Amino acid sequence: MFSFYYTDKVTKISEQNNVIMASINDYAIKHDSKCIEGSITEDGVILGLSGISVNKNKSYSNMKGIGFDEKLIEYNNEECILSTNNNYDKYIVAGNSYNNNVSLIIDVNSGKYFSKMLKIAETKEAIINLLFNYEMLNKHIESISNHNNILFKGKNKDELNDYIKILHDEFYCTNRESDVIDICKNKKLNSINVINYIDKNLLLNIKKILNKGSIIFIKENEFNMNELSSTINYIKSRGYNIVSITELLS
Repeated sequence: MFSFYYTDKVTKISEQNNVIMASINDYAIKHDSKCIEGSITEDGVILGLSGISVNKNKSYSNMKGIGFDEKLIEYNNEECILSTNNNYDKYIVAGNSYNNNVSLIIDVNSGKYFSKMLKIAETKEAIINLLFNYEMLNKHIESISNHNNILFKGKNKDELNDYIKILHDEFYCTNRESDVIDICKNKKLNSINVINYIDKNLLLNIKKILNKGSIIFIKENEFNMNELSSTINYIKSRGYNIVSITELLS
């Protein structure tokens, strides 16, 4: 009698586990996605779109004896060759062209207008990034709430090291003031090639260069501040999301 009960229990557990694995396999078929590679141009790297896959063994281990639960699914990241982690020695020129995302970066010069520009963007539910040299960053750091949206412009290793003292290694470099890729790659920091730069006539120039994955630098001045609201409206009307540089390049 005990042997029959034990055998029946083992059979039911085995059947449940088979159902769990079958459910995990079905889930993986629907949700796994392969990396879509980017490309390399003469100006630098256009990033691809990383993929994701279900880690079946870890997911099964989490669910064994419990039953299938989507919350217990674990994933593997399927990273592209042209990713931020693999290209510290190349300039990045754009995010992937598969999502409707763009990034706007204010090049802070005088420090007079960027706070007002941030408030304009906030009322429009748009995320704006900031480009600082060390002197301006050090002067305004206490007034900036989101440090993840800050980018570095500078000329040498000393300026970069001073920057790192404030922000550690959670920022992107740019070649706005100098070719910094060699000093930045040694710190495992990605560098962005400043190609799309707008001094004035913000809305007019945005219309010329707007595209999926665009990284657009905007000079901090009164002219661009006055056109920022209408520019954000235009970008959104075209179906684009204005996101942080970190999200754009992830």
